Amino acid sequence: MFLPAQNGGSAILGYDLWRDDGNNGDFTRIYSVDQVLAPSYIDENVEKGKTYRYKYRARNINGWGDFSNAAYLFAADTPSQP
Repeated sequence: MFLPAQNGGSAILGYDLWRDDGNNGDFTRIYSVDQVLAPSYIDENVEKGKTYRYKYRARNINGWGDFSNAAYLFAADTPSQP
């Protein structure tokens, strides 16, 4: 849960998750949730070998906040057993 100083004094009402195409293209929204107690998402629409950029934003009674900084995730296979 966010402290009042981190949410502007208003409860978080939802989140948006955005991702690029793995080629440093434009971001598009891939997930939106209004259930903020346990938000989770598994992105299965990725191509192995590409690095994807993700960012999110939160919504409260005043509207959407700023986007987070981008996080970079590399799509890889599960390692094989030794």
